[in-house]
Amino acid sequence: MFIDPDGSEVDWIVGYGPPADDFQKQVDKVLQGVDTFKSYQALYNKDPKSLEAVFKLAEKYGDRYNTEKANEMYKQVIALDPDGKKGMTDYGRDKVKVSYTQYAEFNIAQGAFSARPPDAAPLLAFVKKYPDSQIVKDAYSRIGSFYGRQGSKDDATKFFEEYTGRFPQEAAAYSGWVTRILFDKDPVDKGITLARKAIDLSQGRQAITGYQNLARLYLLKGDKDKAVEAADQIMKLAMVPPPAKPGAAPSAPFDPAAMAAPMAAPLYIDAGHPEKALAIYGPEFLKKNMDNAGNLGRYAQFWSTQGQNLDSALTAAKKIIELTPEGYSGFNTLSSVYLKMKNYGDALKAAEKALTRAPAQPPRIKEGIQKTIDNIKAQAAEKK
Repeated sequence: MFIDPDGSEVDWIVGYGPPADDFQKQVDKVLQGVDTFKSYQALYNKDPKSLEAVFKLAEKYGDRYNTEKANEMYKQVIALDPDGKKGMTDYGRDKVKVSYTQYAEFNIAQGAFSARPPDAAPLLAFVKKYPDSQIVKDAYSRIGSFYGRQGSKDDATKFFEEYTGRFPQEAAAYSGWVTRILFDKDPVDKGITLARKAIDLSQGRQAITGYQNLARLYLLKGDKDKAVEAADQIMKLAMVPPPAKPGAAPSAPFDPAAMAAPMAAPLYIDAGHPEKALAIYGPEFLKKNMDNAGNLGRYAQFWSTQGQNLDSALTAAKKIIELTPEGYSGFNTLSSVYLKMKNYGDALKAAEKALTRAPAQPPRIKEGIQKTIDNIKAQAAEKK
């Protein structure tokens, strides 16, 4: 956040992306007053009909996730240039040119997903209005994420038929449809065909999610051997190191298990092979990740949910607290492990510590921990 001496906002940068030199260039531009919120606000105050000023302010508010204010400005863009002929902007990594108006309509339509309930109609209207737009592929992807778990099955099927027909070489189109089929648990055979198509269109490790979906479909079908084969492919693909990016800073040591093991382990268990899950996501995994609180948390929660490998999960949970003693999540995880072990006394103590450390916002965090405490007390009372 950049503030003038008088307290007024100059500009903001949301998030950090390396390399540091590029970030420094962003900072330098702000200090020079180039393309800042304050500069566009001044231009807008001088001329409220400046299309560039209105559009840039909308982008600034959007960058800061102030959707309501961004949409207000985007609507002004559309009112100033309904035909989209007075200004262009760059879109996407390839920086293709699209009109201010089209970009504004796309962002407003995306905002409808923030409503309760979410509304896909504006984006559906967008792809029909701009069939040749460079933004259409992203619009279809967003609609696909909606129909993955929402809307009627018939509407979802109709949409994904259109999506895959429009972009037959886009793996995401088939993967989105598979997500919906997994949600409905039908039609499984169709899902298997689509999952294999997504895998065929994916490159290298990008196919991992496709194999994860394929394994889930085979489990629904009752073919556990095929599910295991798909899970094996996840681990095989994960062993291939990601390609180095030219000019990028050296990355952390490559550990395929950290990403792939949590994906494959539940598949092995559901297929009746807990020994394969333990081989890739058991005590040996724990030894290699004793300094990574995030990996330890996922490990402990996974085995707590499974009700297996609990001594190892307990070790992981205790290590999280050692690494992050002031945090609440480690104590929350420790509580869940103790509860699964039916150690109600220690489970309650850990949950109460988590509650004292949890942030007040958002309130659902403390509310969830309180429910855990109530559940522990109820189970302890039943035991007596």
